[in-house]
Amino acid sequence: MYILYFFNYLVASIYWLLLLLVLYTFFGYPLLLSTINLLRKKIKTARFEFTPRVSLIILAGNDRKTIEAKLENCLSFEYPKEKLEIIVAAVNSKDNTAKLVENYFKKKVKLLFQAENPSESRVINSCVSEASGEVIIFTDAVSEIEKFSIKNLARHFAEPKVGLVAGNTDVSGVVFDQLAAGELFSLKYERAVMSNSSKVGKLSRVSPELFGVRKADFQELRDDGVPAAISIPLMYSVSGKLCLFEPLALAVRPVLTDSEQMIEKKIIGIKASLRSATYVKELFRSKQYLALVQLVSYELLYQNYGVLLLALFLFNIFAMAVLFKPEYVLLLSIQFLFYVAGALKLWHIPYFVLLTAFAGIKVSFTMLNKLRIKRKEKNVKG
Repeated sequence: MYILYFFNYLVASIYWLLLLLVLYTFFGYPLLLSTINLLRKKIKTARFEFTPRVSLIILAGNDRKTIEAKLENCLSFEYPKEKLEIIVAAVNSKDNTAKLVENYFKKKVKLLFQAENPSESRVINSCVSEASGEVIIFTDAVSEIEKFSIKNLARHFAEPKVGLVAGNTDVSGVVFDQLAAGELFSLKYERAVMSNSSKVGKLSRVSPELFGVRKADFQELRDDGVPAAISIPLMYSVSGKLCLFEPLALAVRPVLTDSEQMIEKKIIGIKASLRSATYVKELFRSKQYLALVQLVSYELLYQNYGVLLLALFLFNIFAMAVLFKPEYVLLLSIQFLFYVAGALKLWHIPYFVLLTAFAGIKVSFTMLNKLRIKRKEKNVKG
């Protein structure tokens, strides 16, 4: 009798803990940030114009279709020309991108051509060492940057405590499509999280389309597979520098309308988030506990919520079968209807969640399979 009671209690406890974890991932974490913002002293940001020398680094690959439009966009910024250095890092480019950049040498655009295929970290380290700007701003070769964005980013560096400023991201070419609507909803959610994170002076990631850093505080990136969009804000967090979000520094990229491309993009992002776990110990040792909470909540939980949702759904079935209580039937029904609405494309939010969850589950199963193969090979050798 006692064993059965304990077993039922254990099943119920695990289920409710899973449910609370899912609720925290989507709603609790943003609410936690908002609560901290209410309790903490507000961070003062520069409101006056500050125009330091800026080095704009465009990280390009095989981007011949977009590089000329990108350079024309960058040359049209409302920023003092004598204080703006434009550097294109053409990495392993085999489609004439570097050749097209050469046409802009007369306009003082510089080219760092990397014939090899080095890691992103090595490329960025090389670019920063070559750059002459007090502020380094990174962007990609595809997005279009609003002309006042560099000014809006740079003004924050008037405050010596600021180490990094993240730009805002939007999408263009939006059509009436459930995937595009889902991506827009996801961007709004991420923007809200970044805005609240900025108010506490810490960010766990930035948009690769646009962000700036203070060169004096930059430390060489480790070649650990963690993308710069995550490793750089974590680096500045470890050093105790403020990391802010500037919504008026806007980069616009094309919207994704292909579900397979979206899943592939999410798989890359989820793998990157999992690699960021290597910074947990570093943040703890440097006593950056708030940044640690952000890393765990946003990178390790939110970016990988597919596994959490699958675990909750499967355990809900088990709990319903074991405990025979109506609340488990109700909660399972809500989940089932949500996923059916996504699968049938009746509503953009469940559809986007379903695609992202699938990407996360795929990454997890791939990782487990690799571990199984390694263990099998180890047993064979042993």
